Amino acid sequence: MTGPLTLGQAPTAGALYYGDCLDWMSKWDSSIVDLVYLDPPFNSKSNYNMLYAADVAGDAQYRAFADTWIWDDGAQDRLDGYLNAVGRPTRKAIESLWRLLGPSGMLAYLTYMAERLDECHRLLKPTGSIYLHCDPTASHYLKVLMDAIFGPDNFRSEVIWHRSQGFKRKTARKFPQKHDTLLVYSGSSSVAFNTQYRPHKPEYVKRFKKDADGRLYRDDVNPTRGGRRRIYLDETRGDIIDSVWMDINPVNPMAKERLGYPTQKPRALLERIIEASSNPGDLVLDPFCGCGTAVDAARRLGRRWVGIDISSFAVDVMLERLGDRTIPTYGIPYDLHSARRMAADDPFGFESWAVSRLRGFVPNTKQVADGGVDGRARLAVQPDDWDTRLALAQVKGGKHAPIDGLRAFCSVTDQRRAALGCYVTVEPFDTDSAKRVRARPAKIHIGGYPYERLNRWSIADYFDQRPPPLYRP
Repeated sequence: MTGPLTLGQAPTAGALYYGDCLDWMSKWDSSIVDLVYLDPPFNSKSNYNMLYAADVAGDAQYRAFADTWIWDDGAQDRLDGYLNAVGRPTRKAIESLWRLLGPSGMLAYLTYMAERLDECHRLLKPTGSIYLHCDPTASHYLKVLMDAIFGPDNFRSEVIWHRSQGFKRKTARKFPQKHDTLLVYSGSSSVAFNTQYRPHKPEYVKRFKKDADGRLYRDDVNPTRGGRRRIYLDETRGDIIDSVWMDINPVNPMAKERLGYPTQKPRALLERIIEASSNPGDLVLDPFCGCGTAVDAARRLGRRWVGIDISSFAVDVMLERLGDRTIPTYGIPYDLHSARRMAADDPFGFESWAVSRLRGFVPNTKQVADGGVDGRARLAVQPDDWDTRLALAQVKGGKHAPIDGLRAFCSVTDQRRAALGCYVTVEPFDTDSAKRVRARPAKIHIGGYPYERLNRWSIADYFDQRPPPLYRP
């Protein structure tokens, strides 16, 4: 589904939203969410890649997001928006950070987060909670923002998740970084919370024995009262879980739940958060849902949920993970008409989405000056008569695809020594001129079979369930 919602609507529970979470959240009613969990970029100055194993194109690296921030026009506009908003609660915090940090990458990141945290605050019910997942890179600055937005009296906890049990043999003159931070705030002092307990320790369980019915018990003697009482294990609880979590490991490389997604969090972590700060039927929102751990956990625990992500690839991963392709997805084209609208309204988003329809291809990380390349893939098998396994894709979102664009893409394919190229248009592009251009590059052979080097495919073909001609003789 695609197209804008009108201001004042509630989000659809059990739905995924593609696009900037700020755009979506700003359209929704206030005080409707019981729990917000967000695991945004950390300003870690890293680019996170996902290893994407395709059926036919081998392994390709998809850059899920670039967690590197610079001071640019967008950051300046965000800063001006706060400095000129006298009545905005966050203004003083942003002004203080500006005086402290100056026009920097960190301030660019913090103004970006402030806009989205403001919306999270507006959406949160007075009885609701928000968990902001961060690390020491910016947690101290983010806490200043959270105090300004939610109020210092509504600070609940700073949870330390010790996310690794291993150690590094060598460090760069510092203690190894092994934890993340969860900043927990509420909408008011009347916050909903369910105390969580750890399982009993084995040495404690050993103190119990079975009665005639098989229940574990022990006799507790109280000398001051001169009495004895029987304590049953199934009637007692373990220690209360405190703010240091050392019992949840990160996702193991061999774990069944591992999707290969960068920064993927273990489901057990989200289950603890959701059980503590929501009840069955409550609405859980994840504005940066990535591979969907929060929405997966919420669904398993009987909560209603909404997930947002700026990557169409992440939406595909979530749909695959949840095992239900009928889940409503807003902002993603669902027919040719909505695809045309997306191509007109959001050209770069359309390019990324269209490239992702080609199995094994990953979108280009550049939005401009990409040299006519919008996506790349790598063939699973080395061609018999070509020296690379590179495959390229270009997307033309206009109503009519000019023949000059196809000729230019053919030249780029030759210049970069790509084995294959795919030219993607919205409508079918099957003119005589296009056929002549397509016939120009020599065929390649894989396992003795000939393959076209230049292929054409359309989004109309996609919705008609006609696969691209790539990899077929």
